[in-house]
Amino acid sequence: MSRKTEKMYNGITNIDDALIEKAQDNAENSRKTKKWLPWAGVAAAACVGLAIGIPAVINANRTRSIPNSTADTSETAEITPPNGQSAAVLAKMIASPTYPEMAQYPTEDLLEELGSWDEYDKIYDEWSDKVWGLRQQPEGYTDGTDKFFTESIKLLLSDNSSQNRVYSPISLFMALSMSAEITEGNTRQQILDLLGQDSIESLRSHANSIWQANYVDDGMAKCVLANSIWLNSNISYSQEAMNRLAIDYYSSSFVGEPGTEEYDKLLQGWLNEQTEGMLEDYVSDIKLDPQTVIALASTVDYAGKWNGRFNKDNTESGTFHSPDGDITCDFMNKSTDMNYWWFDKFGAIAMGLENNGAMRIILPDEGITPEELLNDEITMDFLMEKNLWSAYDHKYVDVTLSVPKFDVSSSVELSEQLKMLGITDAFDAGISDFSPLTDGASDGIAISDVTHAARVQIDEEGCRASALTVMSYDGAAMPDGHVDFILDRPFIFEIMSETGLPLFVGIVNNPVE
Repeated sequence: MSRKTEKMYNGITNIDDALIEKAQDNAENSRKTKKWLPWAGVAAAACVGLAIGIPAVINANRTRSIPNSTADTSETAEITPPNGQSAAVLAKMIASPTYPEMAQYPTEDLLEELGSWDEYDKIYDEWSDKVWGLRQQPEGYTDGTDKFFTESIKLLLSDNSSQNRVYSPISLFMALSMSAEITEGNTRQQILDLLGQDSIESLRSHANSIWQANYVDDGMAKCVLANSIWLNSNISYSQEAMNRLAIDYYSSSFVGEPGTEEYDKLLQGWLNEQTEGMLEDYVSDIKLDPQTVIALASTVDYAGKWNGRFNKDNTESGTFHSPDGDITCDFMNKSTDMNYWWFDKFGAIAMGLENNGAMRIILPDEGITPEELLNDEITMDFLMEKNLWSAYDHKYVDVTLSVPKFDVSSSVELSEQLKMLGITDAFDAGISDFSPLTDGASDGIAISDVTHAARVQIDEEGCRASALTVMSYDGAAMPDGHVDFILDRPFIFEIMSETGLPLFVGIVNNPVE
């Protein structure tokens, strides 16, 4: 193993062997050259977030420096309206987070510029230390999360319709985590139970570690969870709660006047920026009600490039057997050696993304639907398994891979599903408890509706994804040496983070819809 490969291995928390292959490829390439409390959450460029309130949000400048446990609350900051509008203080920042410092990935162009391996190695080591340092979180920092991920995936995707469905578990997790901070009593306990946490202290610690471990923005890969909370200037809020959100959840806090056109534009502008415009069609419908007490937004911005791109010259038109009939779409094709997992009801592969996790694809056997698989224990275990390379029957084989290019999105109202998952008090203004948010004056606050939307697109270069959540208060035989993995019928995909957490899970019934 070369010295560069060892650097890529150092401190890594593997998902599966596709990541090992990725590390090796990267190393070799570097040598070669959110009264009615709405919640809003959005994620873009690859992932998603959540909010509380009928989203009231604006854009905070992200300060990039080393991780710390302090929030910047020294002064309020006027937010500049979009499109050059003049306005008095539409909103002011009352707390802001400090983002970890992120070194840029040293490309081969830098090596050519420096002309020295010694100088390049120093910069490479700085980058590696920053990335892997963030990923080295305390042991057990994801304990309890599988329960939430598994139950929510099964519930939110098990719809027997023929539509595409996409869901971001980590986005909803972060939004609910922030919600726990502004609730108390049984309202909080129901959230803790759903998230698999035994105390608010445990949740704080785990959510903070999850944020850090998944943070990357180094020019090669991107996974940024941006959180914010938007307050009504007519209510009394707890500065302590705002500081806590900044420290443990990297959340910015703002105060303004919901229900105005200007405020809506600021909110929409923030959401679009954090999601790089991927969810613009959804964001344009997000507006604040004058009765909004608070809006809490959480976004994830993700992008990654394949380890081993698809050659565009090999992309060909083909037939996809949709539940509603055959359709024509573009298939990306290549033959490659990779690991293949086989089960009684499906086969699966994992396509690595450079320093940013992997996309797992599950192809049901003929006659079996993706929805059936979501009710199969083995399938769910496979989706939750962090280290596929050490689990389940698999074989390194020559795979003829044919993957439809897709840009899929979906939107669903989640109130009933969250109630089914055990969160009920927050929907009842008579018993909900939001005292940590409002210094005890929390009567009449409740969730009115919850909308979750997400989008994932892939092409020959890689993958981008986004999601938006708005919560308003007011088997098979062993393969031989070759496998044809032809995705010409409905399949399940999962974008797994570099640390083994599910960023997105979805069902593709129609790649061109």
